[in-house]
Amino acid sequence: MASHPPSPAPTPQPSERASISAEINIATRKQHTELNRLIIERLPLALPPHSSNPALLGQGLAAFAKIFFVFEAVWASLDDGKTAQDGGKAGDTRKTELLSRLKCLRPEVMERSQRLATDLRHIERITGQDWSHHTSAELPVGQGLIAKPHLLLAYAWVMYMAIFSGGRWIRQQLQSAGPVFWAAPVGITVDDSKKSAGVMPGFSFLCFEGEQDGEDIKRDFKPRLAETEALLNYEERQEVIHEARRLFEHCVALVHQLDDLVLKQRLVRVAGVAALLGLLLVALVWLYWYDQYGYLST
Repeated sequence: MASHPPSPAPTPQPSERASISAEINIATRKQHTELNRLIIERLPLALPPHSSNPALLGQGLAAFAKIFFVFEAVWASLDDGKTAQDGGKAGDTRKTELLSRLKCLRPEVMERSQRLATDLRHIERITGQDWSHHTSAELPVGQGLIAKPHLLLAYAWVMYMAIFSGGRWIRQQLQSAGPVFWAAPVGITVDDSKKSAGVMPGFSFLCFEGEQDGEDIKRDFKPRLAETEALLNYEERQEVIHEARRLFEHCVALVHQLDDLVLKQRLVRVAGVAALLGLLLVALVWLYWYDQYGYLST
């Protein structure tokens, strides 16, 4: 069955107390709609017939991958006891329980950083590009996660649910580009060991192993999220919702930054061609002048 472009989650019916996921959906609906529009409009420009290789996709993927790298690294650090809450008051059982729930919230197979890194390496190999400066750049969101690990709920809901919903539509578009688009040039060796498992090099981060394509993982995640959010106080809930809004705004800003970067790159290429044509024109004029004055006659 064909996938369809993603759309924002519907506004839930009024209830005694909405889930934090429903509150995030309401608070971010405007930004979510705008981000979907930007992605739907721009994704085709990075695919055939507009692009012959995934270089442009890699540029965008590197920018968005940094978000996963940052918040998943913080999540992994929960087990190392490196968060501020871990050193809280011994008598604060709620925070201790909250931290414990956060550690268990995410199924291990949900983690995307390793696959994103593999995808970026694959695209770098086949395009000859290097986006390491993207993944090492400072991120304006995610900076308060170590001090306030409950903010991970915002990242979990926004980023993982994006993979499960709109990510499937994106995956279908990337698959439709065909094997030639994703193939390595002659002489370049890439790891195709995962291709047989249905994981495509270049966008494996959008793939899940198993016959249910990640639906079983999502079903496992949602009740864990509900159990974890029950431990939040009012202030923490508002902080999570605010962080989700900031995350969407950052993603929208990322798309506009990529627009500017691509425009500059194209202007440089056009300027380079114009400069070459200008030099050729000067050379032709000079040769004409040289010939007219007889310096070329024997």
